[in-house]
Amino acid sequence: MKKSGLFILFLSLFYPGFIFANEKGMVLIKSGCFFMGTDRNAIYEDDDNNFREKPSHKVCLDSYYLDIYEVTQEKWDSVMSINRSVFHHPNQPITHIDWHEARAFCKKSGKRLPTEAEWEYAARAGSQTRFPWGEEIDDDRAWYSGNSPRQVPRVGKKLPNAWGLHDMIGNVWEWVEDWFSLGYYKISPKNNPKGPARQSFRVIRGGSWMIDEKYLRVTARHRGMSDPTESYWVGVRCAKSFN
Repeated sequence: MKKSGLFILFLSLFYPGFIFANEKGMVLIKSGCFFMGTDRNAIYEDDDNNFREKPSHKVCLDSYYLDIYEVTQEKWDSVMSINRSVFHHPNQPITHIDWHEARAFCKKSGKRLPTEAEWEYAARAGSQTRFPWGEEIDDDRAWYSGNSPRQVPRVGKKLPNAWGLHDMIGNVWEWVEDWFSLGYYKISPKNNPKGPARQSFRVIRGGSWMIDEKYLRVTARHRGMSDPTESYWVGVRCAKSFN
């Protein structure tokens, strides 16, 4: 075995949380278990009982890859023919896309959308706090209404999380594979959950540069609009299975 292989094996054995990149522009998220969701109370306009994030429940996932950054307009334009973004810069994330377009981009790139569980596992990066870095907002780690410029920030300008992923919290919302259901967490399977059967909306996660910090919780989940002209600050980050 080559020295590099032995080194990675050593790190994997003695540092179980070690994450390394060996797909271009992606991080390998190692298999593991975590507690998804929360038992804390939060208020939504259409869900005062906070059902959508409850209960905290154990989830175990197989290994997978995840993009280090949200898909930029430069990458999007190299694959897709339509760019509805209000602001245009090669390193700004693509926005104003619907779920079908996000999924098509990932597929054409040889990837796929992450499941909601994969998204939260990667966003948490081993944490169980309100935000991946702790209980209080940190302006060095996320773009939101309290610190953003007057346009969509460029990707990778804030500190990454503990697993090397940028902008998992804030900047733009991100589409995931799952259908949205308020009560799904009560019946979610433990191993590699894929979301509920067909519903009316798909899930978006992560918050955006235009929202208040209370919606940047790592557990916050919302329904995305099917009309791309209403998906104002929604972008995408792709995943890839590890096999």
